[in-house]
Amino acid sequence: MALFQRSLLIWCVLLLGAAQLGAANSREDRAYAAACAAFQDTFYDRAEAALTQFLQDYRKSPSAPQAVLLLAQAQYHLGKYPETIARLTDTNNLAQAEASGLVDGYLYWTAEARYASGDLAGAADLFVSLPDRFPKSALGLNAVVAGATAFGKLGTWSRVDALLDNTNGVFQRTARLEPTNAVVAAGWLLQGQSKLVQRDFEAAANLLNRINPAGLTPEQDWQRAYRLCRAHLGRNDLTGALAAATNLLQIAAQAQGGGWTTNQANSVALYAELLERAGRPADAAAAWRLDLTNSAPLDLQQQAVLKTADLALVQTNLTEAEADLETYLKQFPASGPAELALLTLGELHLKDFTAQPAATNHLALAQAKLEQFLAVYTNSPLRGKAYLDHGWGNWVAAERTADAGEFKDKTAASLADFQAAAQLFAAPGVPVSADLAVARFKMGDAQFALNDFQGAQTNYQAVLAGFAGLTNVAASLGDRALYQILRARLALTNTAGVDEAMGQLLGKFLTSTLTDSGLLLAGQGFSSFGLPGKAREMFERFVAERTNSPLLPQVAFAAARTFEQEQNWPAAVARYETWLQTYGPNESRPAVEYARNWAVAQTGDEGRAFELFTNFFTRYPTNAQFTPLAYWWLGDHYFRLGVTNFLTAELYYQLVSQNFPAHELADRAQLMAARAAMGRSDHAGAIRSYLTPLIKDTNCPGDLQDQARFAYCEARRAMSASETNNFSLQDATNMLAQMYPEAVTNLVGALAWCETGDCNLQMSAYDAATNAYAQALSSPVLTATNLPPGGQVLRSRAQVGWGIALEKKAEAEGLPDDARKALLDQALANYQTVFYSDAETPDEFWRKEAGLKMLALASKTGRLKGPELDRFISHLEREFPPLKASLELKRAALKD
Repeated sequence: MALFQRSLLIWCVLLLGAAQLGAANSREDRAYAAACAAFQDTFYDRAEAALTQFLQDYRKSPSAPQAVLLLAQAQYHLGKYPETIARLTDTNNLAQAEASGLVDGYLYWTAEARYASGDLAGAADLFVSLPDRFPKSALGLNAVVAGATAFGKLGTWSRVDALLDNTNGVFQRTARLEPTNAVVAAGWLLQGQSKLVQRDFEAAANLLNRINPAGLTPEQDWQRAYRLCRAHLGRNDLTGALAAATNLLQIAAQAQGGGWTTNQANSVALYAELLERAGRPADAAAAWRLDLTNSAPLDLQQQAVLKTADLALVQTNLTEAEADLETYLKQFPASGPAELALLTLGELHLKDFTAQPAATNHLALAQAKLEQFLAVYTNSPLRGKAYLDHGWGNWVAAERTADAGEFKDKTAASLADFQAAAQLFAAPGVPVSADLAVARFKMGDAQFALNDFQGAQTNYQAVLAGFAGLTNVAASLGDRALYQILRARLALTNTAGVDEAMGQLLGKFLTSTLTDSGLLLAGQGFSSFGLPGKAREMFERFVAERTNSPLLPQVAFAAARTFEQEQNWPAAVARYETWLQTYGPNESRPAVEYARNWAVAQTGDEGRAFELFTNFFTRYPTNAQFTPLAYWWLGDHYFRLGVTNFLTAELYYQLVSQNFPAHELADRAQLMAARAAMGRSDHAGAIRSYLTPLIKDTNCPGDLQDQARFAYCEARRAMSASETNNFSLQDATNMLAQMYPEAVTNLVGALAWCETGDCNLQMSAYDAATNAYAQALSSPVLTATNLPPGGQVLRSRAQVGWGIALEKKAEAEGLPDDARKALLDQALANYQTVFYSDAETPDEFWRKEAGLKMLALASKTGRLKGPELDRFISHLEREFPPLKASLELKRAALKD
């Protein structure tokens, strides 16, 4: 009786006592406190062992009676009911309990153990005796309600009423003082059930209405609503029953988080029953369908299937054949023809679903009937057909779902059904049939959907090769099987196989629309294989042989795009121009125009490309696919021109994000608009109009938000040049701090630390700068053996930055010579780490920077002079030839 046991938690805590749960001084106290703690934390096996040991060691302890009771409870929770009863009824233990005032607890838990072990009568008598023997016991209320529960289980409802109706009894007294008490609520619910069983519906309704739902657990609230509904129904108050049932559904859904539990399924069943009684068969059928799920108990699912069928008959909204079959199966379920009737009924529902897919109950009914057939008629010669039909049901269910996991599961289920059907149709002695061909074909479809292209190809080939004597199979499935073989070979990148399948399609099914689609698909496949010439050959063959095909515009477009793959931009432009002259208004025209414009730009004719893209968005202002791309190109065009053109670039980027906010480039266009604003030195505007909105947009991709944060910091650093304080630089470091956690897994966080170091350098905060560079260098992503792309650059940048910060720190006034020398030595060491890098691909830019810093520092400190300095300069000249002229000037200056 878990409900009542939960209410005993406070009592148990009081039983343990403050001394035991608080500080424990003696070894005895500590042993008892540890055992109590294990019990309180519900580690009952641990508590059992600890309490057993305590009683062995300290049998005469004043805590022994409580320890016995706790040990018995631990054994109860471990399911050791005989041990619990024996311990609590032991005369020696009871004598000690008597002295400690704990006998009521011993009695109560003895009753709980009897109840749990199945001795309901013994448990009931013990529970009932407790408040009589110990009228002041805190356990009295629990005992009375628990005793009444035991009598209810025994079916002696009069004893339940006698206990709970007693106005002077502990239950009624507590109910008057504490009407929202959870145990009191349990008693009211039990008494309501008693009245229902005894058909005193008026009294049941009064009792259940008396309970305040606010004080109930979700389970208790559901029981109250369910029994109240039954009470209204018993009083023939259908309106009240429906209202209560509506509330019941809401309680069940909320209590279980929306899941289909037993309570919810029972709620649905009761609600559907009431709707039917109210003369609302359509609503009742809809309610019953809610129980047609795997979560509802099986008996309720079966009842729901039967009830929906019955209600459909009442509404006469199914075909006469379905109605006749339902009637027949209901009246004569064990007859010989019932086997065929059940299969046919499933097929009829499947056909109804195909005709009206919105009526999903047809699919559920069809599958239920077919599953029933397969379960009942285990040796039927019709099982192959049932599996085939059931496979179709799973197949269409997979097609209708948007959930990838459900799609995979349903498709796999359909494959298993089609395999079972094929095995039965191909069994010895069974004539070759079109059903077998369909089963093999659908096996191929399911395997294709599950990316098993080799298996799919095998089954499609079986359809082509295994049914030569059945002309209807070749006529209905031949071209489809070849087309699917073509698709499978494309997925397997089998170029020779694609050629072969295409040849068979052209040879055997020249007039089929699938042959047109196959030619287009084959050409696109060769293009994706990186064989543009082969693809173009296929497309040109299509144009030559399929002069009346509605796919000609698509094919000609695809042929032109093969020149793009070869980067033969003049040829691509010529083909696109031909397409635009050949084909009039067409859904592909905007795509072709855009491709032509892009190809013109790739030829280097930027002026003509500019004109074409400008005309494009004028002609297609609302084209959501290509007009944003045209705006983007124009924005890039002006951005490349720079100087006075940044404002125009910004305007075009704005057009992408403002006019097409759902486009994949919308957020990136905002970032580019910010870059353009920064290009014209409007750093505050870039932050206000673009970067801050991007950073705050929770739907903005994370990588783009990081780019926006770095751009924000770049803008702030530029703004700091005109400030007398470090506000912008400090704001930049605050923004960068948001990205530090990413240093664990990617370069973003390490870069943020590095940028922070640069900001601190600008603020002359050299200690903070060295710390930031050190954080960057120690981040897991930069200490890994295999650096990610860009990792070597960032590592070198941080190392050089660290060296610069150390040099700057050494220049501070008043620094002792030895401290200054130590800082400069550390700076030199950082530069040397980069310059003498043993990385497989060291970054040359930062090696050059490190080398120049080494030269300046070594010459300034006298670390290198004379011949050594000359040699180092020569080394730099060999490493970085473009620097030779400037290095020679340095050599001359140093000699002077």
